[in-house]
Amino acid sequence: MHTLRRLGTALFTAAALLFASGEASAQKTTLRIATLAPKNSAWGKLYAMWQRAVDQRTDGKLELQIYYNAVQGNEDSMVSKMKTGQLDGGLLTAVGLAGINKDALVVGMPGVIDNWTLLDKARDALAPELEAGFTSQGFTLLGWGDVGLVRQMSKGFAVRTPADMKGKRPLVWRNEPMGPIIYSLIGGVVPVPLGIPEVLPALRAGTVNVISAPALGAEQLQWTPMLDHVSSNVTTCAIGGLVIRKTSLDKLPADARDVLLDIQKRAAKSNADRIRKMDAAAYDRLTKKMTVVDLSEADRNEWQKVLRRAVDQFKQGTFTKALVEKVLKISGKA
Repeated sequence: MHTLRRLGTALFTAAALLFASGEASAQKTTLRIATLAPKNSAWGKLYAMWQRAVDQRTDGKLELQIYYNAVQGNEDSMVSKMKTGQLDGGLLTAVGLAGINKDALVVGMPGVIDNWTLLDKARDALAPELEAGFTSQGFTLLGWGDVGLVRQMSKGFAVRTPADMKGKRPLVWRNEPMGPIIYSLIGGVVPVPLGIPEVLPALRAGTVNVISAPALGAEQLQWTPMLDHVSSNVTTCAIGGLVIRKTSLDKLPADARDVLLDIQKRAAKSNADRIRKMDAAAYDRLTKKMTVVDLSEADRNEWQKVLRRAVDQFKQGTFTKALVEKVLKISGKA
């Protein structure tokens, strides 16, 4: 409860930005938007502020109906419902975005983009190409979102080298293609494909004993009490985004659409900064509860050997070779 109150206090300061003056006159329209995030999570609080800001600035004529906590199913179900018109949009993780445009995952290649500075550089450079991929599928990417820096966490043992993964049961995200490739290169690993709502029961049952996730996400989703080791090493940056069906966006009255786009633009930078700071604070809290696993230079070299081989495989159909090489060049790891 104390953590949630602190999050609420921090998030409340963003309200002034979102509730900037503006008006829209139109018939009342509702956009149905789904997310995996719990309503009381850090992301849920940001979405609620966004929802209230749109309501206020359009005088209640544009309503955002947000379905929290996976009530519309896993992200593959959300994407299917968006494609058939049962939903207008989704606040999705990168895996969900990849259900529309698989190239959205390319900046999440483990061992390549492993800090926020590189992520910003890569995302800005690739934005026109990636956003065009959503447009070609009938969607508009209204904005990118950040989830946190991905770290490996485990139960009952430390993971320092790829060999430490042998015989373990790591979580891999269902429909995410990179994790299975990496674990197949290590060998002797039994990855468990799950969606986010399935992780907590799996951790409780012991059917998963290694996860790679941001500290903030793991804390907010109540996974951390089932884990006791956390790596100080960051493997990649977890991201997401807001997508809306192009037909739903085009049907909005022009003034309501302008309000929606303006609020999204105003909020994007401040929300990113806020989530990044919260993720850093969450990691700091975990270091006081868990055993911190620091990798030696030799450990890092062992991981790089595996990840370099994985990236070579990613060029062979997971993504286009040209796209992978663009990301490697941006990251300085070509």
